[in-house]
Amino acid sequence: MTPARGALWTFDQVRDLAELAGLPDPSLAAAIAMAESGGDPKIIGDSGTSYGLWQIHAPDHPEFDPVRLLDPQYNAAAARFISKNGTDWSPWTTYRTGAYRKFLETA
Repeated sequence: MTPARGALWTFDQVRDLAELAGLPDPSLAAAIAMAESGGDPKIIGDSGTSYGLWQIHAPDHPEFDPVRLLDPQYNAAAARFISKNGTDWSPWTTYRTGAYRKFLETA
């Protein structure tokens, strides 16, 4: 189920999206997204350079349209590509710092 327009996504909703996007560990992917965006698919962070649930950093990934990165499905596909099909999450700060772990603990 997709959240209402403007609503924050829950961990379970982001996990379902990650699974649909083909990420092999949807819980890990969701935890990273929750740590990055708080479940807000429309969030723009890093002074206007990072977009959506997985906070895709547009200057580092010009292959993705920043406006489309606010679409959760497009953002999830970008996260899958950048993470090498879910095998390398090191580009995400919340992965490197371990900030994502608190979302796994409460899932």
